Amino acid sequence: MAATGGGYYAKFYPQFAAFRHNIRRWRHPGGALLGINILSVFENPDSIDQDVRTVKQAKVPTDETGWDRLRLMFTYDEFGEMSPELSMVTQGALMGAFTGTILGGTIHSRDNYLKFIEKNQATAFQNQFEAKKQLQDKVTLGFARGAWMWGWRLGLFCGSFTLCTTAISVYRGKSSVIEYVAAGGITGALYKFKQGPRATIAGGIIGGALGSIAGCVSLGLMYLTGTSMEDVRYWQHKWKEEYQEKKLEALRKARSEDLDSLSRGHDQMAGSLSLENISDSNSK
Repeated sequence: MAATGGGYYAKFYPQFAAFRHNIRRWRHPGGALLGINILSVFENPDSIDQDVRTVKQAKVPTDETGWDRLRLMFTYDEFGEMSPELSMVTQGALMGAFTGTILGGTIHSRDNYLKFIEKNQATAFQNQFEAKKQLQDKVTLGFARGAWMWGWRLGLFCGSFTLCTTAISVYRGKSSVIEYVAAGGITGALYKFKQGPRATIAGGIIGGALGSIAGCVSLGLMYLTGTSMEDVRYWQHKWKEEYQEKKLEALRKARSEDLDSLSRGHDQMAGSLSLENISDSNSK
């Protein structure tokens, strides 16, 4: 039955496709037959038309090597701006540092608060304001210490992980779980490097496992949304190029307007200095 059903649908689909092609020739440019688009039910709303200009422009050059892409990643443009990949690494490091600052400061300030309450239950303060002042000082110092301890560590960890992931993906020219596993292993090993070989190996293994989980989640979400990391990086470059072109066009337009106004002013001044005005000024 399965084979029969498969053969039936294999024969049915070409006939149905030909029928749709004929129907499309009968329809007017509005896309409806007698005011009703009956076959729109069978169309996939998520399908991409390969003939549109946007899709035709989205073609990654095939003559680039991995080192060329890495060199492009670490270069600045004519406006002094970094590449989108390096900007993403910087944003990841800053986001990690910000998150570490908030988490570390909150945790350490809470610990200092509880320790102060526990140690000073029988302490006789001069007044209530002195007790609150000392408590506030302890909480503030705890927040600053925790923010520093967690902030730079988490920022360095997130920046290193994002840098390794992006660099490997750019060099390979495609995205997969491999760069996440490698980046997690490298970052975890470097994080535990000062504690000895065993801690370094354990950190690399744990980091690789966590990186694989992060890679599966990230690529899975992209797959569900119908995109990929290559598309994201391509359109980052494309949007940046379009933004720069618009900026240059605006600068050219402003410069031409300034030149036009200067030329008009010059023409007005030159027109006012006629021969009669010059002769009158000389006679006076």
